[in-house]
Amino acid sequence: MKAKAGAVRGVALIIALALAGAVFPAMAQTNAHSGGSERATPVKTSRITEAIDERRLVRVRGNVHPLAQAKFDQGAVNDAQPMDRVLLLLQRGPAEEAALRQLLDDQQTTNSPKHHAWLTPEQFGAEFGPSDADIQATTEWLGSRGFHGIKVGPGRTVIEFSGTARQVREAFHTEMRRYLVKDSEHFANASDPQIPAALSPVVAGVVSLHNFPKFAHTHSLGTFQRARETGAIEPMFSFAGCGSSTGGKCNGLGPADLAKIYNIPASLDGTGQSLSLIHI
Repeated sequence: MKAKAGAVRGVALIIALALAGAVFPAMAQTNAHSGGSERATPVKTSRITEAIDERRLVRVRGNVHPLAQAKFDQGAVNDAQPMDRVLLLLQRGPAEEAALRQLLDDQQTTNSPKHHAWLTPEQFGAEFGPSDADIQATTEWLGSRGFHGIKVGPGRTVIEFSGTARQVREAFHTEMRRYLVKDSEHFANASDPQIPAALSPVVAGVVSLHNFPKFAHTHSLGTFQRARETGAIEPMFSFAGCGSSTGGKCNGLGPADLAKIYNIPASLDGTGQSLSLIHI
């Protein structure tokens, strides 16, 4: 009878916990993407607390391409020109930013229960993105300005939308202009966009109001290999068009190459050696 009573109490406890999760959804647990760990869904506080008033505007600075300069200006863009897949960049509040910073530290801390507890984009958006009410207010404003194809990213960091150059000018109070740079014509906004002040706690800027190409900041320097026995990096770099022949290849030299060329023993560290400086 004792065993049966214990089993009944266990079942009752499970039912009670299930009911608690249904009654208090803010405390419900969701599985993390990695490791089967669990995370509580946070209660979101809305940051758009005022009615949207088109007469009260704020400028979102830093949203003009550096090549959108007056010396390259070729005139205004046609009002009917499509502006497809523009991105409205969203920002986190101070509480969400602090929580994210803490999570990033915890994910890289070995003894933390959140170590390598990676999140899906949806989990990231639910925990660190704007509230549902903020998302709804922002998307409804975009719709009221005539934009279409409005989509919220799963991580709640951007809202995608499309429209025309005229709709962009009227909604964001910036002129779309044509620019001729190095014999190639592009379009871009001529000034920083402006948005209703009520949206400013959530909206950080407007991305993709131009078609200037993006270039990678990385530069390929060739290939290398790691020695299987020692794990040391052995240089295998080569460069085209150097030396006396513009079409030839030159190999870059590392410390290991110099040691091989000049038969420098691996044990030689410079102790007892002399250097001579010759002034010419």
